[in-house]
Amino acid sequence: MKRIKAVIERSSLDDFYQCVRQLGIFGFDLSEERAGRRHQHQATAATSAQMKSKMEVDFAVSDEEATPVVHAVLESAHPESVGIFKFEQEPPPAVRPRSA
Repeated sequence: MKRIKAVIERSSLDDFYQCVRQLGIFGFDLSEERAGRRHQHQATAATSAQMKSKMEVDFAVSDEEATPVVHAVLESAHPESVGIFKFEQEPPPAVRPRSA
């Protein structure tokens, strides 16, 4: 099993949902990160752009599915970053992806 973590823009969340549904992935963790202002008095267009909300998604796939799933997520949601991690032990049955 592989654990996939991706950081995407909030605006790409619908694209991510559509992608994982098509892949048969229905269980994932979703968390939000907000970039804070470094200096309160520097509210410029540059700092406004940095305040965009980022979403971190985290889900599990089989070893064989990892590469095609990551490629599909890259194509559809255009994540800022993607990490692939090996599970040290098998996740509980509720977390395991469905077999196609």
